[in-house]
Amino acid sequence: MKIFVTGVNGQLGHDVMNELALRGHVGIGSDLAPAYSGMADGTAVTTATYVSLDITDADAVRRVITDVQPDAVIHCAAWTAVDMAEDDDKVAQVRAVNAGGTQHIADVCKELDCKMLYLSTDYVFNGQGTEPWQPDCKDYQPLNVYGQTKLEGELAVSQTLEKYFIVRIAWVFGQNGKNFVKTMLNVGKTHDTVRVVNDQIGTPTYTFDLARLLIDMIESDKYGYYHATNEGGYISWYDFTCEI
Repeated sequence: MKIFVTGVNGQLGHDVMNELALRGHVGIGSDLAPAYSGMADGTAVTTATYVSLDITDADAVRRVITDVQPDAVIHCAAWTAVDMAEDDDKVAQVRAVNAGGTQHIADVCKELDCKMLYLSTDYVFNGQGTEPWQPDCKDYQPLNVYGQTKLEGELAVSQTLEKYFIVRIAWVFGQNGKNFVKTMLNVGKTHDTVRVVNDQIGTPTYTFDLARLLIDMIESDKYGYYHATNEGGYISWYDFTCEI
């Protein structure tokens, strides 16, 4: 298969591209930077075909993806700085990326009749439950701009396409890009005491494992909504920091 991947300079896109290469698929990577700018680890993603793309530019999205003619698009790119997204001067930009950019990609996938896999988030829910949300739950109640715009991205995909996967993920960490593991290691180097909240609960998810699942999906026609995290019991950010 030929698969177009957005956000390859991030932690998940990096591992998705490498998993595609491992399975013999052709991965074409894209991101905002003029050239691949992830970690120079010598893996397949570092030498794969790369296209600079601003997903908020509808014409550019149509031109680039139409030129590639992919069998599928795996859309990892997103505005993920949750706290910064709340700044009044950032809201329009966050929405342009997470909702508008996703709509542009979905529109082209419809024209080309190709599959689309969209990475979403647990933030589309309110986080106040005592039981895990099920993938078919429609009780959306995002509490911040990030969650709201990612939900708008979900709706763009589901209302435009029939051949789609919407995969909600949480607490991801990987070797490339920024994540909680790297942040805590850096804090530990500069502080005698590390203080972390213990009232937020989740399941850390390694992007290396998640990438393998996503490629399993894109190789299938088992379309729909999925919730994907690593196995194991729920832990708090404090518990996770102790492990780190």
